[in-house]
Amino acid sequence: MADEEEWLEVTLDSGNRRGLAEGLELRSENNGAPELVRLLRMLRASRNELLLDRAQAQLVLEFLNVDRRMSALRARLEAFLGTR
Repeated sequence: MADEEEWLEVTLDSGNRRGLAEGLELRSENNGAPELVRLLRMLRASRNELLLDRAQAQLVLEFLNVDRRMSALRARLEAFLGTR
């Protein structure tokens, strides 16, 4: 039986997606990590609705904790990951 994965649905406009992608790429220590590559591809696509898995949510949260932007998204990510 396959494991069910939890997802967090997030809606971001193109400016926020672009800013996250640029920031993640610049500040990430794991530039070649598969989960980062998939996340960057998603953020650079034209869709505003995203589904983040736990690894992707963790990457975004780590970036936002340093950047201190998007407090509502940070709170949702913390709740999803169980850190709040």
